[in-house]
Amino acid sequence: MSENGLMRTIEIKDRTGRVIGTKEVVTYQGLLSKAHDEGLQRIATRLVQIPTDENGRTAIAKALVETKKGRFEGIGDATPQNVNPFIVPHLIRMAETRAKARALRDAVNIGIVSFEELDGDGVLPNGSDLGSG
Repeated sequence: MSENGLMRTIEIKDRTGRVIGTKEVVTYQGLLSKAHDEGLQRIATRLVQIPTDENGRTAIAKALVETKKGRFEGIGDATPQNVNPFIVPHLIRMAETRAKARALRDAVNIGIVSFEELDGDGVLPNGSDLGSG
């Protein structure tokens, strides 16, 4: 990982589990640290949709990040299909973390997707979590 744990390289696998490449991603932890370094003033979240059987167990959250540069918003979703099995009981928290990560990426001007925004397929690597609520 590079500066303050901001970046990490992950393996990209095909459907059979064979590694077919790598991708640079940013971490939520690194985004939050960088935002604090750049004058983070506030993070607020709101649950937009509670996961139910009727909506395919889709949780949707909205985040607002305020820095010295302005206000930035992000939307995040989480479903049993786009998180790893370990996270399924925590869909609301994952949707919130994804929303915050998207807003933080805009706030600190990083166009690279965050690890937490990616669809899960297996166990989370060490050092990644759902972020604070």
